[in-house]
Amino acid sequence: MDKFTHSTRITSTELANLWSQYINDSLSRCMLRYFIHNVQDKDIAAVLRFALKLSESHLEKVESILTNEKFPIPKGFTDEDVKVDAPALFTDTFLIVYIHVMAIHGLTRYAGALASTVRADQRKYFMKVISETMELHDMATETLLNKGIISKPPTFNNHQSVEFISKQKFLTGWFGKRRPISALEVSGAFLNMKKTMSKSVLELGFSQVAHSKEVRKYMERARHLCNKHFEVLASMLKEDNLHIPSTYDTEVTDSTIAPFSDKLMLYLVASLLSSAIGYYGEAMSMCQRLDLSAHYAKMIAEIGILAEDGMNLLIDNEWMEQPPMATDHEKLAKKK
Repeated sequence: MDKFTHSTRITSTELANLWSQYINDSLSRCMLRYFIHNVQDKDIAAVLRFALKLSESHLEKVESILTNEKFPIPKGFTDEDVKVDAPALFTDTFLIVYIHVMAIHGLTRYAGALASTVRADQRKYFMKVISETMELHDMATETLLNKGIISKPPTFNNHQSVEFISKQKFLTGWFGKRRPISALEVSGAFLNMKKTMSKSVLELGFSQVAHSKEVRKYMERARHLCNKHFEVLASMLKEDNLHIPSTYDTEVTDSTIAPFSDKLMLYLVASLLSSAIGYYGEAMSMCQRLDLSAHYAKMIAEIGILAEDGMNLLIDNEWMEQPPMATDHEKLAKKK
């Protein structure tokens, strides 16, 4: 017998991973059912169907685990939050761009989930989920390439050699001539532009179909900030004559019929804004030019305020589902 024994009860972090996945996959299921109903391109439809299959299998598995662990199943998003037969709000082009970006989000989230997982069955489950999401990302990327939609990051055409930094001015960027942007800095800026662009398109579409005046105003405000951040990120590349990703505002149709509930649309945008803080922080950590780091610091502060306002709006409307909580022993003692 081992000297130490470990409880097989699910840990709080493992519970958080499962709870979050259920909420997000229930939202994805609603969106994908609607997208599949309207999609015209058979290749894009195949990617959407594969994504829906993954979401439904994840929901079934998480429900089984939570039931066995005697935890309640989250409500998440249901058929009440989607109108499958609503007219198309986005073109097929944006649908595949959106799936590609969301697959990137999934890979990031699931890698974090695996890193915080201890129990063997949970490790095995999230390794499988990561493998599935990698396949989805590969399918979406290949489809984007085959259809000439994807925006490839810039290439460097100059001859490179191995060098070591010898002067502190490598870090500066405020006064005088700045050094060219590095490949590490391009990587962070380009990815964040792609993600910011996709949020802006969602916000444009949602702003024209949302029922609530407050939700419409929030979408317009979010889009304004996303466009501002896109321009800041673009300036980092344009200064060195590097190209920026394509934008897809023209891929929003003229439909004014809401395919989703205000709750779903607001939750999606607010959660994407919140996750952008992490992506900005990651890009900032790779910056070795102080002016670029300062841009990210300012954008993190701005988007953090906007994300918080979105969460407050969800709470005001009682649309924010409460995650599993630790025991409030003080409250229990008072009851006694």
